[in-house]
Amino acid sequence: MTQDLLDKVRTTVEAALKRGAQEVQASARRSREGTIEWRDGKLDRLRESTEVGLNVTLYVDGRYSSNSTSDLRPEALGPFLDEIIAATRVLAADPHRRLPDPKRYAGRFAGDLALYDEAGAAAVSASDRQRMARGLEQAVRAAPGASELISVTTSAGDAQSESAMVCSNGMEASMCGTRFWIHAEASVHDQGHRKPLGWWYATARKKAKLPSIESVAEEALRRALRDRGGKPEKSDKYPCVVEAAVTSRLLGDLLGPLGGQSIQQKRSFLADKLGKKVAADLLTITDDPLLPEGLGSTTFDGEGMSTVRRPIVERGILKSFLLDTYYASKLGAEPTTGGTSNLVFPTGKRDLAELCAVMGKGILVTGFSGGNSNSATGTFSLGIRGQWVEGGKPVHAVSEMNLSGNALELWSRLLELGNDPYLYSSMRCPSLRFDKLQFSGA
Repeated sequence: MTQDLLDKVRTTVEAALKRGAQEVQASARRSREGTIEWRDGKLDRLRESTEVGLNVTLYVDGRYSSNSTSDLRPEALGPFLDEIIAATRVLAADPHRRLPDPKRYAGRFAGDLALYDEAGAAAVSASDRQRMARGLEQAVRAAPGASELISVTTSAGDAQSESAMVCSNGMEASMCGTRFWIHAEASVHDQGHRKPLGWWYATARKKAKLPSIESVAEEALRRALRDRGGKPEKSDKYPCVVEAAVTSRLLGDLLGPLGGQSIQQKRSFLADKLGKKVAADLLTITDDPLLPEGLGSTTFDGEGMSTVRRPIVERGILKSFLLDTYYASKLGAEPTTGGTSNLVFPTGKRDLAELCAVMGKGILVTGFSGGNSNSATGTFSLGIRGQWVEGGKPVHAVSEMNLSGNALELWSRLLELGNDPYLYSSMRCPSLRFDKLQFSGA
C-alpha cells in the first residue's frame, strides 16, 4: 500500500544528495479522514478530507533545515529541492544537527502490530457514518434520565493513514494505520440557567473493537446528570480520586518537562532529577511503542530511530528523558526518542467505586477546566469538577473549585492505582487515589 510513498522518498533523497546535500531525511504521508456530526435529529456537519505531504530535512555544509510541500508531482520535485538547498546554505551552521547514528536504526520490530483494519476501512462510507451518528443520538434519547435532556450532539468518524521515511545513512521504513471513533455529548437541565454537559468517546484501531453505541450514549448522559447541582466545598486539604479518563491532565504536567528542549534550556523542574525520586514507589510508567493495536504504536520514531519499550518512571524513580538526536548532542547524552508512544501503567485491584469506598471522604475528580502549570517549577493550579464523597459514596456534584500544588508533592502522595486503565487514548492510565491535596473553593 505504501510502496509509492516509499519510492517517492527514495527519489527525493537521491535527488537532494545529487544537488549537494551531505545528509537527507525525507518522509511522505497520505491520510484520509471522514466525520459526520449529528445534532438534535439533523445532520450538523459533514467533513471529508485527504492530505498528502512530503517533508525533507537537509544537512548542507553544517547547516540544517526542515521543509515541506504538498506538491508531489515529479516535475515539481527538482525546483523544490533547488530552492530549499539554496536557502539552507545561507543559514547559520549548527554542529549539533545531524541524522541519528545508523546503529539507532537497527533491530526495528518486524512483526505485525495490527494497526490497519483492512475490512473496516473497506466498509466505511458516508452513509455508514451517518447511521452510527444518528443511532448514537437515538440511544442517548432512550437512555435512563433522557427526560432531562436539552440537546444531544453525536459524531462518528474514521481515518486511514500511510507514511514512509528514508534517511540517507541507511534507514528505510513505512507503516499504515486506521482509526475509528464515536462520540456523544448531552446537555441537561439544572437549577438556574446552568446546563451541565456530559460526554463520552471511544476509539479503536479496528472498527469491530468499538464498544456499542448504547454504552457510549448511556455514559455521556450519565456524566451530564451527575454534574447537576454542583457547588464548591470549603477550601481545605482533601483526599481525592482522579477518574481514569482525565488523569492525562495531571500526567501531562509530569511528562511534558521531560522533553529535550526543556531539559537543555533549564526550563524543567525535572532537569536534575534523572535517577532520582519523583513519585511514590508504586508509580511506574512505561513507554511501549510496540503495543498491538495501540493508538500510539509505531516501529520507528520521528527521526527514524527504531522504537523500543522504555521505562520513564520506575517505582517512583525517573529513568529517562525524551531526547532526540539534536538535544542529546547538546547535552552530551545518548538519544532516547523525542516523544512518547503508548504510556502503560501497572494496575491495582480496585475499580473506581472501590477506590472511592476506600477513600471514605474526599473529592472524586471527574474533569479539569482551565488552570495553569509551570514546567520550570512544577507548580500548578487547575480548575476541577467532580463529586463530593462521604461514606465512600458520591453525595453531590462539586464545581467552582481548584486543585493546586507542586507536581513532585502531588505524585509523592499517590496511594493507589485502580484496575480501570483508560483504553481510548495512548495514555492508558487507570484511576488514581491520592492522599490529601490542596483544594480551594468556598
